[in-house]
Amino acid sequence: MSKARAPVSNAVGEATRPRRRARSSRVLGRDDWIAAARVALIASGIESLKVELLAKALKVTVGSFYHHFRTRDELFVALLDDWEVRNNDPIFAAVAKARDAGLSPVGQFEALWNAWVYDGLYDPAYDAAVRAWSRGSAAVKERVKAVDERRIGLMKEIYADLGYDADRAFIRARVAYFHQIGYEALDISESLEQRRKFSPLYFEILLG
Repeated sequence: MSKARAPVSNAVGEATRPRRRARSSRVLGRDDWIAAARVALIASGIESLKVELLAKALKVTVGSFYHHFRTRDELFVALLDDWEVRNNDPIFAAVAKARDAGLSPVGQFEALWNAWVYDGLYDPAYDAAVRAWSRGSAAVKERVKAVDERRIGLMKEIYADLGYDADRAFIRARVAYFHQIGYEALDISESLEQRRKFSPLYFEILLG
């Protein structure tokens, strides 16, 4: 009785059979698209926010975009929401924390200034990019105006707590706010060390 032969494997066929590529385990979320849009806006302006360009930057198909956004305008609204959260929340949170800690109005102003200028929580390039965008869009301009008014309103509260009447608190808040926005718009070449050195003088003038 002969022994059953073991099945012969097709070694050549197995060696030459193409292997399937492993699928990427990375799944893009809505925040990834917003982050890519933020980078593009800061680097190249609103004209660079095209779905095809963002998809290329993220190395995905255009179809991936429509899993998270129905239209490009919906992405624009999400980007403005992202800007407002990132560049407003740290400032307002710093003042709220200072108030909860019982700091004086001067201490609250310093907390606001630190969050705005020194702590790296506020992104001036993001603000500048959105302002540039607003020059060509009435809707974005209104959004920026509302954010400016909120920030000035916060500063006005601090000045009112310092004892200034409503009009003087408002004008001083405007002057302080325009001072910082002017720094950003003029792109003043000054190290943080220099800025810190001059801060007490700025406070003396801005706080009266």
